[in-house]
Amino acid sequence: MTSTTHAAENRPFWTEQALFHFGDDVFFTGRASCAPNIEDGRQRAYVAAVQEVKNFTRTQEVGGFPIDTQMIFEDLHPADCAQGLITVWRLLRVPRTALESLSRHSSPGKQKDISPIQAQITAIRNLTPRVGMLRDEIWNRYGLPRSIWARPEQGELIWDYSQFGLIIVFNQDDVLTRWRLNGPHPRSSEDEPILSRQDNPTGKDLPAIDLTVRLQQLEEQQDLDRRRQAQRYCTIRFADVPESLRPKHGGCEQREYERLKEQHPPF
Repeated sequence: MTSTTHAAENRPFWTEQALFHFGDDVFFTGRASCAPNIEDGRQRAYVAAVQEVKNFTRTQEVGGFPIDTQMIFEDLHPADCAQGLITVWRLLRVPRTALESLSRHSSPGKQKDISPIQAQITAIRNLTPRVGMLRDEIWNRYGLPRSIWARPEQGELIWDYSQFGLIIVFNQDDVLTRWRLNGPHPRSSEDEPILSRQDNPTGKDLPAIDLTVRLQQLEEQQDLDRRRQAQRYCTIRFADVPESLRPKHGGCEQREYERLKEQHPPF
């Protein structure tokens, strides 16, 4: 179980999902808003996530199988809470087979060949990555990774979503070649685990290059460029407009900045 604390705008993708399907597991998110302390927030978030499991299986009680915590995210300064209160998200991980068994036991009168859980899993969002996906597809699905590593000698780029436990590996053509989900029950696209960045280089292997700082620098530069473009646009756009008819100071620049940001996502 891992706990991370970041600003609200940097929340991991799963905090926006009530539940989703990944591999052979179903993940449930619980949220505790404006909790007085971390421990209370974690407990309330757990209860909320378990309630999502109950709602999904349409049962009053859950048990007889492990409910693992995949990840915890804590926002120590939520914008919608009073000062000193925190908001906690907790991501629970449940095997699909356990959910199907629970549903059958709670509905003994149903035919054995009917799998309501399987039908629901098919209906909910499947976030399992696929070998062959492009980098842009991964970006749109999971957002910005917490760190990026390059293995030049192997022609690989590694995206580490540590706030979820997911590692994605791309080749030099930005095509996904393999992935691994760490946690209580690791899953991967292949039997052999992905080389971790702690592996000692041997022979012709070179150490992995941490590109995280470089990525942040590029993002900052792109953000600065967008603000400059927005300012130039507004200066030209309202050059001949009387002062009384111009938008409030900064209004045009902010709208144009948001438009540029939407059109040209970072990285």
